[in-house]
Amino acid sequence: MLVLNKGARNKAGNSLPKIVIGAVCAQWKRCGKPNCKCARGELHGAYYYLFWQEGGRQRKAYIRREDEAAARAAYEERKRMRASLRVERALGRNQWRALIDQYRSLTG
Repeated sequence: MLVLNKGARNKAGNSLPKIVIGAVCAQWKRCGKPNCKCARGELHGAYYYLFWQEGGRQRKAYIRREDEAAARAAYEERKRMRASLRVERALGRNQWRALIDQYRSLTG
């Protein structure tokens, strides 16, 4: 799975997560300078961020433009893995229920 570059750090100085555990989103920013194009509505960006939940709070970390495609690919891979895991769990539950029903029919 992806991963963001080893040297990337968030504001707290911690390295970014090695697998994408949240969502990769683009954001456009306003710099606040009065004569800038963003003051007329043409925002700067897109800048890419990884969003995730940690300790009940939403966190975000900047992703360099050259790492954005890899981060999105890793996010999509994790999404596919989680979907297949949900399917496997549902199949397992159905098999378990069938075994219980079979046991009950045999025991009375």
